[in-house]
Amino acid sequence: MDIDEALRVVGGYRRYHLTIFILLGVSMFIPVAWQGLSIVFMAWEPPHWCRLDDASTNNISVHIPIVREDNGNVGLSKCTKYVNSSIDYNITTCTNQWTYDNNGYYTVVEQWNLVCQRNYLSELSQTAYHLGCLFSEIVFSYLVDRYGRKMVHIVSNLAISVVGIATAFSNTFITFIVLRTILGMLTVACLNSGLTEIMELFDSKRRAVAGISLEFQWIFCYLTLPILTYYITDWRILQIALSIVSAIFVIYFWILPESPIWLVAAGRHDEAEKLLHQIARWNGVPVDPNTQLLSRPESSLPLKPSADYALSEHDMETPSDNLVTDLVPPAIPVQPRSTSESAARKKRTMSVPLKNLFKDKYLRLYLVICSLLWLANCFVYYALILSTPSLAGNRFINFLIMGFVELPAVFLALYTTQKFGRRIPTCVYHIIAGVPITIVTFIPKTSASGTDLSALIVTLVMISKFAISASFSVVILYAKELFPTNLRGTSSGVCQVLGRIGAILAPMAAYATKTSYYWLPNIIFGFVSIAVGLLTLVLPETSGHPLPQTLEDVHRMATGSRGHHTNDAKSKSTRKEEEEAVEQQQQQQQQQQQNSKSQLNNNSAGAGMVDTR
Repeated sequence: MDIDEALRVVGGYRRYHLTIFILLGVSMFIPVAWQGLSIVFMAWEPPHWCRLDDASTNNISVHIPIVREDNGNVGLSKCTKYVNSSIDYNITTCTNQWTYDNNGYYTVVEQWNLVCQRNYLSELSQTAYHLGCLFSEIVFSYLVDRYGRKMVHIVSNLAISVVGIATAFSNTFITFIVLRTILGMLTVACLNSGLTEIMELFDSKRRAVAGISLEFQWIFCYLTLPILTYYITDWRILQIALSIVSAIFVIYFWILPESPIWLVAAGRHDEAEKLLHQIARWNGVPVDPNTQLLSRPESSLPLKPSADYALSEHDMETPSDNLVTDLVPPAIPVQPRSTSESAARKKRTMSVPLKNLFKDKYLRLYLVICSLLWLANCFVYYALILSTPSLAGNRFINFLIMGFVELPAVFLALYTTQKFGRRIPTCVYHIIAGVPITIVTFIPKTSASGTDLSALIVTLVMISKFAISASFSVVILYAKELFPTNLRGTSSGVCQVLGRIGAILAPMAAYATKTSYYWLPNIIFGFVSIAVGLLTLVLPETSGHPLPQTLEDVHRMATGSRGHHTNDAKSKSTRKEEEEAVEQQQQQQQQQQQNSKSQLNNNSAGAGMVDTR
């Protein structure tokens, strides 16, 4: 059988899979969420004004002019003061010294006076972070395919801890930006390696639920961030606390397995075979230890196990050296494939050349559209988060609300991908995200009668955040299902390059909300989201298809999704019949073993039963 069928036989939502699922989810999203989004709080710009002498601080409004800012807000001037308010009202700019009303929170803005003519620098630090992410998508994604998912994941977590702690000791803003760039590189390597391994841990039937359920772990890590930042008020201590946790994941070197799909694609069939049997034992799945689960070239095939496997008296009465094996039911053999089926499988190559990612018309099309999907999602998603401090209300509460709206979004994405597949929900979510955020552009902060419309604006923003979160949940899964195994990591990296460009632009969009162009980002968000959502209709549906392993698999999936509904229905019917046949065969084998055991108990001399192990 192929690797997808083997994963179906030994897998499911059982102990082994759920354990690895949780371990990888935590080790991915803690560094990605904490390092990537902490800048919202570490670079918060508190209210400030030009520093005055002690005698002038008793009545600030006398010495600081009241102005209307570019974005329409009215308040004390942040960058100017009166030269001598007792004589005239001539205004001068601040001379690199400000007073901050920070409520006890010490941020990088106050550390290096990133205000007034320098207020774009806090957003620049986040742009630098995503530039590192962009570089990582190009370079480190290749390492994920070359050296495996496990090693890249562990090394990147350790490096995040080291570089993150070093960031806390930055003595200049330039050093801070450089280290933030390196952190961006490392967090993407951590994310891509972990996400790819999780997607390759489940068979095609269960992959959607697993992939989208990952978002619950992301939301958990997301929601812990404002809690930590609320209680840790110094940005340096906060950075150390957020970074030191990643060092714990070094222990994964001894407990995390390699992806079985990657092992097969790398030609390491024996290791993959051994791992699948270990997974079966941990999951309590009855599989004959002598049965070969994976198809491979004839030259590498071991001797065919006996189909007439039966338990010996020694097998049933002597405990195994492996305690895990003793916990599972008696082994059931898996029927080997027919000669013709093996011959057909033999013609397929498990290695798709990298050049086909750009030469093949289907892969090239998928590459372009998935890149645009990532651009729209990253641009809108991160810009909305980074704009949280500009919304009316408490920044911690607003950040928490933005996190909580992702919970129903993930549930909805989980349901719709099972009910309607990937393509249609992705399109609809992008349109829903684009419309409300566009409407916000035309709503004033107060009505003509003086009614405060801030609540309406925040509500529409949260609807857009809800929809783009649901879309993100599907796109992360969808983009990986379109490409063959040994190009999955590389294609994921290439597809996300434009996504990272969107993330690079997001801080600039957040900065625009402070200027007279505060209306422009929302117009761009809406247009990009709706346009890319419509482009999704060009892609094939991947729901119900095994992960493609070869170029032929990609072509078959593309063809089957464009009008050949009969063939697609037939393939689904065939898969259902095959599943029923396997279940029936396993029941027969269990009955045979029970009969054999009864015969053994009734025959004190013991019939000559063969131990094929």
